[in-house]
This record gives sequence, structure tokens and C-alpha cells, in this order.
Amino acid sequence: MDDEVRAMRQRLFAALRPARTPASGRTAAPSLPPGRLITLPGRGELFVRDHRPADAIDPPVLLLHGWSWSLDVNYFGVMSRFVADRIGFLGYDQRGHGRGLPADRPFEIEDLAADALALLDLLGIGKVIVSGYSLGGPVALHLALSHPDRVAGLVLAATALNYRQTLRDRTVWRVLTATTPLARLGIGSSISARYFGLSRRTSPDLAAMWPWLRGELARTPVSGVFATGRAVSRYDLRHRVAGLRRIPAAVVITTHDTVCHPRTQQQLADQLEARSFELPADHDAPVVRPAEFAAAVTAAIAHVRSPSPK
Repeated sequence: MDDEVRAMRQRLFAALRPARTPASGRTAAPSLPPGRLITLPGRGELFVRDHRPADAIDPPVLLLHGWSWSLDVNYFGVMSRFVADRIGFLGYDQRGHGRGLPADRPFEIEDLAADALALLDLLGIGKVIVSGYSLGGPVALHLALSHPDRVAGLVLAATALNYRQTLRDRTVWRVLTATTPLARLGIGSSISARYFGLSRRTSPDLAAMWPWLRGELARTPVSGVFATGRAVSRYDLRHRVAGLRRIPAAVVITTHDTVCHPRTQQQLADQLEARSFELPADHDAPVVRPAEFAAAVTAAIAHVRSPSPK
């Protein structure tokens, strides 16, 4: 059996197990900067963490999280590192996720990029370095394509230019399409939590954080997951990003990724002519290995702030 297929099968089996962990006697939750709910005119309410100390280096970093997660789930390790390093940032729950805008009508990745722009406009922020993980990568690219004057740099991680390039990808979308009717019944609401079924059994730190993590993952409605998945499945920027090469960019490649193939991550780096930073981890690195993920993202941001000549 192919190693990729075996790894994906293990993940799928983990998703079928109960999203519970035996009590370890120790619980933990990350320390995060204050957050608040903001109303975007004409769009709705969303949850934002905005940490821009007066002595932070401009421009701030915009954090865009991955599919089925939330800002806090994806970036708790990064946010803690940024606070300690006095790096200014803001991030929010994207549409259909966590405490984000409702996914009450069909949308495309371009609409998610428009949400990001609307938030920047509301907060009076001119330029940002955009850090996009997984789903956040396509959103960051569309924001840069539509408003390059607002993007000072791109830091993309565990993401690709298209998600239909492998048999594994196409199989995932076929399963998603077939199970979409179940979302209307609320079935599948714990899939995001069950994804961590393998990791939480081998990581004491993750096991201790599990009550907090499970609660955060439960904030994302399954209808939002499916709606976003349909948008992701239609997204394709292959051979459309050459114009972004003038924007400093770095790509963090999760070299053991069983969700976003490392080959497609490298394809993104190649087409952007971006610097690659390898992280020997799976797609759940932000949660299972938060310190290493934060270090990789911080190094990538330092690179785009002071890029070497191409």
C-alpha cells in the first residue's frame, strides 16, 4: 500500500473514533491576547484579535487560518510567540468558521479575500504581511491579486495553488459532495475534532489541551465546513500568480503532510519564486507542534521583511 494512502487511511479511521480523551488530571489552555467582536458594515459580525503595540514594526501581520479550524486553533502558538517578540498582528475567524461571518449563502475564495479587505479598511490598516495557513493561503493569494498595494509580504504554509491535483484530493471532494446532505441534519459536527484522534493519543500536551481545543473546534458549524470546502474545491490559481513575484514571499512546507501534498506546496513556492522553509510535520503542526510551527512562521516573516535579492 502506498505510504500516502496509508497515512490518509489512518487519519480517516481516527475521524471515526469518539472525539474524547481520558482525563489526564491536567488541563491547559493557551494564553492569548484580548479579542472582540466587530461588525463589518453590510457583512455581519466576526471575532477579531488585534494586537498592535505602539513599538511594533510595521506593517502588522494578518493571520488567516485553515479550513474547519479557527484563528485560535490555528495560531495560538504563533500569537504567543508574536506577543513575546512584540510583533504586531491581527487575525479573525473567517466566514463559516468559529465566531466568523455566517456562511448563509454560496461563496467563493474571492469573497473571503473581500472579507479580509473589509476588515483592514474598517480598522484603518493600509498594508499587511499576510500569513495564510491551508485555506488561508488561497485567501491571501486572492487578496494580493486583487489589491497588491495592500500586501507587503506573503507567508504561506501547508497550502497549494489548487486542491484537485492528486487522486487523494479528488477522492476527498467526491466524499464531501456525497455527504453534503448530512450537513443539513447536523451530522458530522465532530469531524474536525476527530481529525486529531491520532495525535491526541501520543501527545501529552495536546491531551491536556483537549477540553479547550474541542470547545474551539465545536464553534465551527458543519454547514460552514461544507460550504467552504466547496469553494476550496473550485479554487485554481495555477499559472496565475506570476504577477505576485514582486511581493516578498516565503512558503513553509510541511514535509510530512497527509492533507496538502508537499509536492503541491513546492509548486506554489516555485511559481511565486518564494523562499522555502521546511517543517518536518503533518498538517496538524500548528496544534501538535505549536512551538516549531511558530518558529517557522516567525523565520519566514523575518525573511519577507528583509528579503534577499532574487
